[in-house]
Amino acid sequence: MLIEWRHLDLGETCGRCSDTGANLWAVITELGQEHRFDNVELELENTILPPERMDESNIVLINGVPIDHILGEDSPFGGCSSCHDQSGQEQQCPDAESGRDFLKGIPEATLRSAILKVLSRY
Repeated sequence: MLIEWRHLDLGETCGRCSDTGANLWAVITELGQEHRFDNVELELENTILPPERMDESNIVLINGVPIDHILGEDSPFGGCSSCHDQSGQEQQCPDAESGRDFLKGIPEATLRSAILKVLSRY
C-alpha cells in the first residue's frame, strides 16, 4: 500500500498542510499500533510540490487514488487556500477562488476511513 501526501513547502508548510500531515502520521501510527498493517507492505511518500502544481497541494492518495474518490465523496479539503509563489507574491488556489468552504486540514477520521477501506481489499 502506497500512501502519498502532496503539498507545497515554500520554505514553510502552511497550517492546513501541516495539520493534514500531522493527522496523517497520527492515523498511520495508530493503525500500526492496532496491527492493521501487519500483512501489508506500507510505503509512505511525502511529495513536495513546486508552486506551479499548487492545485495538487494538500491531497492524500492511496495507491495513486485520491481519498475523496476512495470514499466516494466530494472533498472539501483539497488544494491550498493561499500560498506564496517564488517571488513572494500571495496566490489564491483555484479551490479558494471558487468560494468553497475549507476545513483546517484533512481530518483524522477521514484519513482513517479511507485507509481502512483500502485495507479491507487486501
